[in-house]
Amino acid sequence: MTVTIKDDRQEILSYLEDASNFKGGDAERLYIPDSEEELMSAVSECAGRGTFVTVSGGGTGTVGGRVPREGAIISLEKFNRILDIEKEKKKAVLQAGVVIKDFLNAIEPYGLFYPPFPTERTAFIGGNAATNASGEYSFRFGPTRRYVKRIRMVLTTGKVLDISRGSLSEKNGIIDYGLFQIDLPSYRTPCIKCSAGYFAQEGMDGIDLLIGSEGTLGIITEVEVSLIDALPPRAITILFFREEEKVPDIVRVMKKSFRELYSLEFFDAGSLQFLKKDFPEIPEGACAVYVETAADAEHMEKLAEIAERYDSADALVGEDKKNYEKLIDFRHRLPENINAYFKKIGLVKVAMDIAVPEDKFPEMYRFYKDTMKREKGMHTILFGHIGENHLHFNLFPADEKQKVHAVEIYETCVGKALSLGGTVAAEHGIGKIKHKWLKIMYGEKGLKEMARIKKAFDPYCILGPDNIFPKELMSM
Repeated sequence: MTVTIKDDRQEILSYLEDASNFKGGDAERLYIPDSEEELMSAVSECAGRGTFVTVSGGGTGTVGGRVPREGAIISLEKFNRILDIEKEKKKAVLQAGVVIKDFLNAIEPYGLFYPPFPTERTAFIGGNAATNASGEYSFRFGPTRRYVKRIRMVLTTGKVLDISRGSLSEKNGIIDYGLFQIDLPSYRTPCIKCSAGYFAQEGMDGIDLLIGSEGTLGIITEVEVSLIDALPPRAITILFFREEEKVPDIVRVMKKSFRELYSLEFFDAGSLQFLKKDFPEIPEGACAVYVETAADAEHMEKLAEIAERYDSADALVGEDKKNYEKLIDFRHRLPENINAYFKKIGLVKVAMDIAVPEDKFPEMYRFYKDTMKREKGMHTILFGHIGENHLHFNLFPADEKQKVHAVEIYETCVGKALSLGGTVAAEHGIGKIKHKWLKIMYGEKGLKEMARIKKAFDPYCILGPDNIFPKELMSM
């Protein structure tokens, strides 16, 4: 077999972008292997030449992770086979390029479900593992990390790591992978929704370092995941409120009130403007709380009580299949519309991915709202996964002066979040865009420790250049 290689720029162009609108993508060639042997051949060739390698997944990332600045691209699009589905053991084995929506469709006839699937269903399963992706049900079921049972990964040395959960763990500050050992870094990953840098906790499972490593340690070729039984019938309710300052209290009451709560999301009045064209029934000047619950009378009655208690301006309810799907689209359409709009006008939004511990969320929410009131000259919106104390504060600078100021605002918000025990990246990772914030979170020492870990896995230092931390750190 001979690996497919493309070096015509027109054929490579579509691989030089992702959902981040990150600019400056460039590569000299593209490899599209069809087997692990072809992949290893491509990696060996690049290692021998000292050529940087960027792994290309589904292109749904928002931090520029799959956008190369130089070197070669390796696309895993042909690694698209579902190798096994075991109904009784509730697990599946997939090649890294399997598209999530195809996987969900494949397991449906078995009465099974993959809970951490991301909002972007065209994502690859390998990319999900590489970024520890989260999705619309992460409030109830957690992120990808919880469901990864095994990872098979090709290293730049030509070796293969095949690690199952429970097979090795940190002992006395060291994780022994057999081929090499790594020292646990001095920082610790906060115990909240987090995808900031390499995972590090006392007693951690060795597989957890690979999950969320953003294509910098090795190339994931195969993933085994655990599954759950298909979900029961569910209903979506979107409640609209006029008073945004009451939202943290509304959310607190909802968390306490519901036995079967699957999603809990928030959209401020500004973010809803991006949905008005698709959903003209949205009341003017209102914010929204999106709730997915079990579809039964008990939950509907409690929602009605909360709506009345907090003087809801209106509500949309999706109990039947048609309206349920319509309201799923309501949730998914917002980030899509925002990204499409700013890509069309050629601007890059400044988007935060911050999460904080639950008891600190009301303070962080007030901080965001106070910041928005002060910055009336800049377009800002606030939306996201409020059930997980994780909102996306988005800034839309209109000119260079506002861009500079937007970064200052971002830094202030990061400082506030870290003072509350939060993270700079809850679900989207660091990529090439958020080096500065990761350095503020873990310090120069933390980044150098990550670079040392990378060197153990990738002694040629060619994988994922500028993902997570600047490639210059590898020469230090």
